[in-house]
Amino acid sequence: MELNNFFNPQSVAIIGASSNKNKVGFALLTNLLKSGQRAIYPVNVNSQELAGLKSYPTVTDIPNKIDLAVIAVRADIVPQILVECGAKKITSVIIISSGFKEAGESGQELEAKIARAAREYGIALLGPNCLGVIDSQTDFNASFAAQKPPKGKIAFLSQSGALGTAILDLAITHNIGFSKFISLGNEAQLTEIEFLEYLAHDQDTEAILIYLEKLSNGPEFMRLCAEITKTKPVVVLRAGRSDRGLKAAMSHTGSLAPADSVFAAACRQTGVITVESIREFFNLAKLFQLGIKRPLQRLVILTNGGGPSVVTADLVDLSQSLSLVEFSTETKEALRKVLPPMAAVGNPVDIIGDALASRYADALKIICAEKETDGIILILTPQMMTEVEATAKLVAEFSQQKPILPIFIGGPTVEPGLVYFKQNNLVNFTFPKDAVEALDNLARGIKKQETITNTDNPLVPPSSLIMMNFTGVSKILKDYEINLTGILVKEKTELAGALSKLGVAPFVLKAISPDIIHKTDTGAIKLNLKNIEEVERAWDEIIANNPHAKLEGMFLQPMAVGKEVIIGMKRDPIFGPTILFGWGGIFTEVLKDTTLRIAPVSKEIALEMIREIKGAKILTGVRGEKAVDEEALADLMVKVSKLAIDHPEIKELDLNPVIITPAGIKVADIRIMV
Repeated sequence: MELNNFFNPQSVAIIGASSNKNKVGFALLTNLLKSGQRAIYPVNVNSQELAGLKSYPTVTDIPNKIDLAVIAVRADIVPQILVECGAKKITSVIIISSGFKEAGESGQELEAKIARAAREYGIALLGPNCLGVIDSQTDFNASFAAQKPPKGKIAFLSQSGALGTAILDLAITHNIGFSKFISLGNEAQLTEIEFLEYLAHDQDTEAILIYLEKLSNGPEFMRLCAEITKTKPVVVLRAGRSDRGLKAAMSHTGSLAPADSVFAAACRQTGVITVESIREFFNLAKLFQLGIKRPLQRLVILTNGGGPSVVTADLVDLSQSLSLVEFSTETKEALRKVLPPMAAVGNPVDIIGDALASRYADALKIICAEKETDGIILILTPQMMTEVEATAKLVAEFSQQKPILPIFIGGPTVEPGLVYFKQNNLVNFTFPKDAVEALDNLARGIKKQETITNTDNPLVPPSSLIMMNFTGVSKILKDYEINLTGILVKEKTELAGALSKLGVAPFVLKAISPDIIHKTDTGAIKLNLKNIEEVERAWDEIIANNPHAKLEGMFLQPMAVGKEVIIGMKRDPIFGPTILFGWGGIFTEVLKDTTLRIAPVSKEIALEMIREIKGAKILTGVRGEKAVDEEALADLMVKVSKLAIDHPEIKELDLNPVIITPAGIKVADIRIMV
C-alpha cells in the first residue's frame, strides 16, 4: 500500500479545522501552516475563512486534487466524511477523532463502518483515535503535538498519542532528532506492520522505536523485524504485560495483546531490543542520536570524579554483556606521563577534580589509540575550575575517533556544555545508569567478553585457604551431630570389607583430596555401583582421571536418592559468617536458586530461607509428591550456623549435596576451607 502521502503530501485538507484555540482542529491547522510549502485546505461548514485561507463546507467542494485528508470531527459523522473523501478520490486519510472501539460497543460499530468505507474506496487509513504524523525530513507536521522534534534519523511508531507527545517534547530538550513520528491509534486499517515495512526501506531512518500495546500480526511482525534488525536497530517498549496493564491497554485502544513471555521470545528471536521503562526507551534514543547503533562492549571510563566513576564501574562490571578494558603496561605508563601523580591510570581513569579540558584531551589521545576499546564513558562533575564547554568540545572532537558517551552531572554549572551538545547534534546522559543501561540493552543477549588480567599482580595475593583434611572434618561434624554416612577407604584392598559393613547396593565412591574441588568435573565420583567388581573398577577410573591429585583415600557410601540442596557458609570480612541455602548438587551454579542470611540463623529464619527460594514448592510437595522434612533441614542449617560462629578459622563450608526426602536428610558430601 502506498504510504508516501502520509509524509510528503503536496496538498492537505483539514476536515474540522477551527479558529478556536481549544480545538484539535486549530492545532492541526496551525502546525500544517508552519510546515513546508504545501497547499492547505481548511474544511469547516460554519466558516468561510480560517487563518487567512478560504474554508470549504465539505471536502468535495475543494476544486483541486487532495493528497491527504486529516479528519478531526465528532466520531458519529466520520463515516459520512470518509465516504466524501472517497468520492473526492482522496487515497490517504488520517482520522484524529476518538470515540471508536476504545469507547465500547457503539464505537466498535462506527469503527467497522469506517474500515468498510476505506476498503470500498481504496483509502489508506491511519487511525482513528491518533495524534497524527510528523516527518522532520520533509518539514511536515500533520499532528496536534505542541512542537515538532529536531530533524534526525530515528523513526518513532506509537500506539499512544500521549506517550508520543511526551517523548517528542523531551526530544526537543535533549536534542534527539527524529525522521518520522507515526501515531497509530486504533489501527482500523493501517497497522504497525505496514509502517514497519515502509520504514524498513526509508533512507531517512536508521533506527526504529516502537511503543506497543497490541500486535496486529505476529508472524509478519517477526518476518519484518528479522530483516530490519540486520541493518537498523528496533526497540520496543511493550505495555500491557501485567493483568492490570492489559486491562488498561484494552480500554485505551480496545485491542487484545499477546502473552508477555511469547512476545519476549519473538523479539529475542528476531533481534528486537525490548525495554521495560520509558526512561530506557528514551536513553536508547540518545545512543542512536550519537550514531551508536551496534553494541559497544569493551569500555573505558574517563572521569574527574572518583565517586561517579566507582558507581559506573560497578554498573559495567555487574552487566552480563559489558566489561572494562584492561590497559596494557604501555598505556598505563603513557597516562602516567601526562597525568598528575595522584591520578588513577587503571580503568576507570580518574584525572581528579582539578582537571582542566587539556587534561581530558591528554587522556583521550591515549585512550582513543587503544585498539581494544569499543567506546568511552566520559564523566564530568562540576568543580570551580572545571572547563565545561571546552570539555564538551573535546567530546565532539574525539568522537570522530571513538564513540564517546558524555555524562555531565550537575545543574546550572554544566549547562554551557549541554548547550554546546545541542548545537552540535550531541546528547548528554544525566546519570551513569542511563548510559550503561542503554549500552547493556543494545548488547542484550551478547555475552560479556573475557577480560585478561595479570595473575602476577602483587596487589592480588594468592588464596591462603586450604581444604581441611578428612579427619578434621569428621571430628567437627561429630561435635555438632552432623552425620556423614560412609567409610573412608585408604587402600583398594579394604573395599570388600567396607561394602559388607554398608549393606545393600547401590553405592557411591568418591575421591577425598585437597586438590579436587568439583568431583563431577574431574571424574572423581562414581555413582550407582552395584557390586565389588564395579566398585573396584570405579576406584581405578578415579585414579586414572586424577593422576596428579594427592589422595587421602576414597569415601564409600550408600547411594541416597532424593532432592539435592546445598547448605553453605562463607565468612564475610565485614559481617562475619553468612549462611546460604538453595538447590544443590550439579545444579548449584547452573540454577543459582539460593538465599542468604547472616549468622546466627535460628530455626525460624532457616524455615524462612527454605521457603524463600524460587523452587520452594518442589520441596513442599507438588503434583502429588510428599513434602520433604523441612524441620530436619532447618535443624541442620542451625547446626551449620553455630559451627561457623564457634570456629572462626573456618572461612568456607559447603554441605553439597544434602539429600532430602519426606523421611529425613542425608549429608552426601562436605568441604571445609580454613
